[in-house]
Amino acid sequence: MSDTLNRRQGFSLPEVILAMALMITVVSALAGYQRGLATGFTQLAQYRQLWRNAWQQTQWGPGEMPEGWKVNRVQTSAQRCVSISVTITSPVGRQSQMTRLHCPAGQ
Repeated sequence: MSDTLNRRQGFSLPEVILAMALMITVVSALAGYQRGLATGFTQLAQYRQLWRNAWQQTQWGPGEMPEGWKVNRVQTSAQRCVSISVTITSPVGRQSQMTRLHCPAGQ
């Protein structure tokens, strides 16, 4: 039984160090990738919220804006159509501009 234990070698120190270096490299790369994905998803959500609010503000009866958002709404009419232009600024400084033309159904 002691002969069996003596024949077992295990890993050498350079092998262990190399394995740890590879593991640290992989974990660091995955953490950076995850951070990049999280940032991208956050920016996409802000972008969608910005355009959703702009779309709501170009309706006939605009809804309430969330706190911290700024809206500049201009309504003009030409012939029987009404043009509504909106510029929205989010709390983090992103800006969106949208114009919508409302015309009666017969035109």
